[in-house]
Amino acid sequence: MKKLLIALGAAAALGGVPAFAHHSFAMFDAQKLVVLKGTMISFTTMNPHAWISIDATVEGQGKSSRWDVEATAPFQLALMGLRADTLKAGDRVTMGIRPLRDGRNGGSFVFIVTADGVPHGADPVGLGRDLASLKP
Repeated sequence: MKKLLIALGAAAALGGVPAFAHHSFAMFDAQKLVVLKGTMISFTTMNPHAWISIDATVEGQGKSSRWDVEATAPFQLALMGLRADTLKAGDRVTMGIRPLRDGRNGGSFVFIVTADGVPHGADPVGLGRDLASLKP
């Protein structure tokens, strides 16, 4: 009986441990960095991932279209200075993403530069980008 109680106690304790399983990032092209300049449509901070939608042009191209970008968890974005009220619809931004391999307008968040010229996320300069040219 004692062994059964110990086993049940251990099972209950493990039930409280968060799962660290995650989907693959194989859908994103980690070798490419696409820079988008445009206007925020929405910023949704919901676990397990936040989502950023932007009406933007790809750097060096002229046609504007909607892009939907998967970001990290809201608490990780908050550590970068991105809280639920940081990005609002209508804000001008520049965003760096790892694009979807299938060519759809989407990707994985790398960095964002807000209208005040402040970068959040990965350091654009460390990625070989000129911060001044990224200001929206």
